[in-house]
Amino acid sequence: MEPTEIILASLLFWILLTVINRLHPIKKKGLEVGIMYLMYKTKLFNKLIKSVADKNPRLWRVVSNIGVATALGLMVLAIYSLTRNIGLFLYSPEEAGPVSLLIPGVTIQLKWFPYLLIAISVAIITHELAHGISACIEKIPIKSAGIIIAFITFGGFVEPDEKRLDKAGIFSKLRVISAGCLSNLAVGLLIPLLVMGLYAPASGVLIIDLTKGGPAYNAGVKQWDIVYAINGINMSDLSGLDNFMSNVKPNDMLIVETSSGTKIMEAEASPENSSRGIMGVRCFDYYPPRLDLLDPSISYHLYLTLDWSFFIIINISIFNMLPLYPLDGDAYIFSVLKAYMKRDAKAARIVLSAVCLSLLALNVGLTLIRYGLTPI
Repeated sequence: MEPTEIILASLLFWILLTVINRLHPIKKKGLEVGIMYLMYKTKLFNKLIKSVADKNPRLWRVVSNIGVATALGLMVLAIYSLTRNIGLFLYSPEEAGPVSLLIPGVTIQLKWFPYLLIAISVAIITHELAHGISACIEKIPIKSAGIIIAFITFGGFVEPDEKRLDKAGIFSKLRVISAGCLSNLAVGLLIPLLVMGLYAPASGVLIIDLTKGGPAYNAGVKQWDIVYAINGINMSDLSGLDNFMSNVKPNDMLIVETSSGTKIMEAEASPENSSRGIMGVRCFDYYPPRLDLLDPSISYHLYLTLDWSFFIIINISIFNMLPLYPLDGDAYIFSVLKAYMKRDAKAARIVLSAVCLSLLALNVGLTLIRYGLTPI
């Protein structure tokens, strides 16, 4: 199913659900239906979180203390990275990195959307679960916990008792607030280890799409075939294929060794450059799965899911610690300000949020000026 079809199907589902809920309100206990979201609260999640926290409270307390220091480090990193990037945009633009809000179809291509949804869902669930465990360790009751489905993504939520949290000591607050970013960072850093465990180094080129009527298509190459060599030259990865094809001219004969046999084809002229020959394929590095149970198509989608999850979850763990309302970084710094500044805490909070919003806006604006709206 294409990403656009997923979005349209989801939109239709929410319209129908909204109409049904208006005509016959859904009043099942714990279930809440709103515009573009469905929430289910249950005490089972409260009990599950508490049971996890009660198994080894000393360990969780140590982890929570590490989280307080880690959160502060991530906050410094987030502010430093945005500030430094502005300097690079102004004085060395070729070294500056793009900073964009992820807007499907605008800043990110729709083909990446399913992987993005999975990554965000994993980030939300682990983030909220960590907040819940930390709250239990600090003896702060959980008012509600459950599952939420919003438009086309899903996740969990944990709602600590805000009054009890506000009355808690400064370090108890910081431990609860920091738990989410620490869990995201830990999960993000585990992903490369998982990738190394699941995949061997690249040893071929995977055909993920073909041009209908193109040389490869006419020669019998199929989607998910693996290219190992062309004209006797090994193709260990995509860069090797690109280097080889850069010297291929139209009408050159190509003998392509693939996972489905040897294919012989004649290169055709590229539509962008008539002096270059092409096969009419779209490719990706082939990382052989260490588990033979995974066929190339499943292996490819799993690899991209892990790749996007690493990128999204790590960035969420850093960005979320910006002292910018309503992020965790704002809650963290405001707790510290209230504990040590008393009267001027709210004013300082507003100033910090304004500074961070300006840093973010400048980065996004300079990215638009340099790169335009070309989606990744």
